[in-house]
Amino acid sequence: MHKKEFYENRATGYVDFDKQSYFRYSRALELVDIKNGSRILDVGCKHAYLCDILAQRGLDCDYYAVDISEKVIDSLKNKKGSFQVCDVMKGLPFQKEQFEYVFCLELLEHVENPTFLLSELHRILTSEGALLLSVPNPYNWITMFANIMKLSAHEGHIHSFTFTDLQTLLEFTGFSIKARTGTYTLLPYARHGIKQGRYLMFRSNFVFLTTSYIYRIGKSANSD
Repeated sequence: MHKKEFYENRATGYVDFDKQSYFRYSRALELVDIKNGSRILDVGCKHAYLCDILAQRGLDCDYYAVDISEKVIDSLKNKKGSFQVCDVMKGLPFQKEQFEYVFCLELLEHVENPTFLLSELHRILTSEGALLLSVPNPYNWITMFANIMKLSAHEGHIHSFTFTDLQTLLEFTGFSIKARTGTYTLLPYARHGIKQGRYLMFRSNFVFLTTSYIYRIGKSANSD
């Protein structure tokens, strides 16, 4: 199956409200202080919850978003912002240093060439801007259990990143980590609970519990 077909099929099954995605954006926003008029790009926007949260907080920002799925972009026509279909592996259709904030949550593990994507994010971010990046925690109990049991993967992940892996990759692409926080842990209360949405979700930073980590990242000195 081709990559675009895979994600179009996944978009068909997206739930009406994805509480995990919404929570990740909320946690990411704790790491930055966004002001009115900020130029923001949401890469792999899915439901574009970031757009909703900014509006709920009374922030009037210049919001752009891209996603590989045409179904996703078509579903966002009633939201305020600029939305484009984009395969990030073909480059981002934006100018150099166009954005003060770039959000890229749970996408890096999906792309064929993470170095290329990070280089593109570096290109479009202002010199003092912030990249908000999240990746799954490879030491999370759910991930480790799935690997031990050799369970089938349905998310489309083709990479995993430890802290040191990501730190090195970011250094190679002109970035440095400024802050990090965990997201949440999931505790199912029924068989197949996580798959069926029957689980409890708790805020967590603990290494074996947190499902993913969110990083605030800036450009390294003299990286240009």
